Amino acid sequence: MSKNNIFKKYPPIIHGEARGENDEFVVHTRYPRFLARKSFDDNFTGEIPAKPIDGELGQIGEPLRLAYDSRIGLWLSDFIMLDKNKPENMEEWLEQLKAACDRIAADDLMLNEDAADLGDFDD
Repeated sequence: MSKNNIFKKYPPIIHGEARGENDEFVVHTRYPRFLARKSFDDNFTGEIPAKPIDGELGQIGEPLRLAYDSRIGLWLSDFIMLDKNKPENMEEWLEQLKAACDRIAADDLMLNEDAADLGDFDD
């Protein structure tokens, strides 16, 4: 079975939490496939944005590393790319990566919203 077919057995976005208090991560199993560290700022409100998420890819730190800012309080960084092939068209690949990160931020927001809704039920 090819690696591509194996990845298709998993959901497109997998959110995970490590044993550490603030160790969260996400795996994107569709092209471009990657693993990234997920973090939040203190101003995250958990409210659904009125329009689609339009984050920004950039570089941070020394040496420069790829990072994503959702502009709603979620950051992705420390990317580990799971595809061996180097993209033929870097500009197109960066657009696909940004779109995947936007979907992850929206998915995370919906998970937080669903969890908040579950908390409203009385036992």
